[in-house]
Amino acid sequence: MKRTIWITVIVSVLSPATLFAAGDGQSNKRVAIFPGPVNGVVIDAGKSRIVVYGDPKDMIEEAAAVLFTHSRRDVVWAGRKLVENGAAAVVPAAEADSFTEADGFWREFPQKRYHDYAQQTTKIITRPMRITHAAKGGESFDVHGVNFEVIDTPGYTRGAVSYLTKIDGVNYAFVGDLIYGDGQLLDLYSLQDAVAEANIRGYHGWAGRMGELIQSLRKVAAKRPDILIPARGPVINNPQQAIEKLIARLQAVYRNYLSISAGRWYFKESYDTLAARVLGPDPKVDWMKWAVKINKQPPDWIVCIGNSRLIMAADGRGFLIDCGGTNIVKELQKRRSDGRLKSLGGLFITHYHDDHTNAVGDLLKEFPCPVYACEPLAQILKSPWAFRLPAMTDHPIVDIKIMRHKQKMRWKEFDLTFYDFSGQTIYHDAMLVEKGDAEKIFFIGDSFTPSGLDDYCLLNRNILHEGGGYFHCLDILRTMPANTLLINQHVTETFAFSPDQINSMTWILKQRRDLMKPLFPWANPNFGIDERWARFFPYGLKTQPGGTVQMAINILNHSDDVATFTVHPNPPAGLQCTPAEVSLHISPHREKHVDFSITVAPDTPPGVYVITADIAFDNHTLKHWCEGLIEVAPASPTGAPPPK
Repeated sequence: MKRTIWITVIVSVLSPATLFAAGDGQSNKRVAIFPGPVNGVVIDAGKSRIVVYGDPKDMIEEAAAVLFTHSRRDVVWAGRKLVENGAAAVVPAAEADSFTEADGFWREFPQKRYHDYAQQTTKIITRPMRITHAAKGGESFDVHGVNFEVIDTPGYTRGAVSYLTKIDGVNYAFVGDLIYGDGQLLDLYSLQDAVAEANIRGYHGWAGRMGELIQSLRKVAAKRPDILIPARGPVINNPQQAIEKLIARLQAVYRNYLSISAGRWYFKESYDTLAARVLGPDPKVDWMKWAVKINKQPPDWIVCIGNSRLIMAADGRGFLIDCGGTNIVKELQKRRSDGRLKSLGGLFITHYHDDHTNAVGDLLKEFPCPVYACEPLAQILKSPWAFRLPAMTDHPIVDIKIMRHKQKMRWKEFDLTFYDFSGQTIYHDAMLVEKGDAEKIFFIGDSFTPSGLDDYCLLNRNILHEGGGYFHCLDILRTMPANTLLINQHVTETFAFSPDQINSMTWILKQRRDLMKPLFPWANPNFGIDERWARFFPYGLKTQPGGTVQMAINILNHSDDVATFTVHPNPPAGLQCTPAEVSLHISPHREKHVDFSITVAPDTPPGVYVITADIAFDNHTLKHWCEGLIEVAPASPTGAPPPK
């Protein structure tokens, strides 16, 4: 279906000759490309100008129309000023609400970020934008004589589109973030999503839109464009070669990931579906064999209660591993009532996910006992409001006995050893329990199943640095005493990996890291799998009009070299931030932070305010990259600050 978008012609403050002379050598007589944090594209439509993506150099005051391929704020910022100055905004129909209803998203997000298993990126625009036309795949439209064909190209975002046009005999495709340069992609975490046909929800959908992305790439290739102009990265003059290269790289990474995924234990045949939708009908995945030892039941001194485990001492006292639901508390009460449980001597927390922590407060009211955890897990348990991560509880655990990595403790007839075990999430612990010369059980939280690694949610921050993440966990497994069995509390069976399996998983992770190096445009592939390498901390705060709060921006330098990061906060109207800009020199694989003071004007209305930050390092300038939330509550008549 063909449409004509009627737009009042607006004369720009720059003449076309001046504008197009500013191009970078990629431009022809009617198409100018201005590289920057976003690629600005300006099409000469006679007396008017059509802009794709936006104006990253802030050279143009007005345009006839701006074409947006997707709704990411780190791209949309470049076109906002032109739209506010009167340009028509053409956006993907499937993402129109992300433009027009952005304030509703952020108004609800301070609470919705808890118990979140959908796991979509939060790079949502921070305030609404007026739109003129919602473009759907299959249609074409004219803007002042320039015809654009729309094709649906989901993948990097759920509802992205691409625009195709022919100008001066050249076929252009504006593809957003579908591809970055010669066979690369900006990141994988943005692809995290549910896969309905495999019955996989968003939390378990590691790069879940990779299948859609590959289909979209092939759809673009079938149109035989001469030039691809992505939203970011180099212009692509060899579209077919670049697309095939990207598809091959994605498939190699995905095949590697599937081969040692813990999810195959849970979902089994669903993983055949996952493999086929990305790799084709004959996926040829070299699946790891199940763990070499699998016992149907744990020792009789371990009681399974939902996804908690109760260690029972000979004197009738217990030591609990995790407490995510009130059903667990009720079962313990029942055991106490009928004499099978005298009391609890302690509670160990493996990780922060709500299905392991949400009922801790209820438990401690009934069974007061010490709560044990290692740093840095203890920090998120105490202050979940300070983080933005998957499946968080909104119930802080205030009193925690912090244990050092490898610290030992004797409880009853058991020797306990605590481990910082950053496997399934970056904030994760484990505990070895030894009962004399009898059984040795390693409680690993959710980090492994008999089929491999529990790393199916990219937003859990599964870092691929040797000595960290799963490399660290596998190193610890090598040190376990002989005949140690593993317990994942979602798995009834106890299990153990052979030394060869541990070495194989380590080798596959190293291979994964190497496969990812050419896939991403970053100095280190961890930037492409860790959404929170730059983050506001605390993520959310509450204050009142006239109040001042302190927020930091933490940056984890994944590079193998010292890097300089320049941080520039973008406070919304009504808020002021000092300092205005800071540069940090950060050592390899280290995190550093810079503090900011944010003051709320006395006349600022109550509401949720989103502050973003630009991050620049190496050859990357990332606009509105990370965000924090400040909830401004009505002024208290007593002057008391609002609770966190």
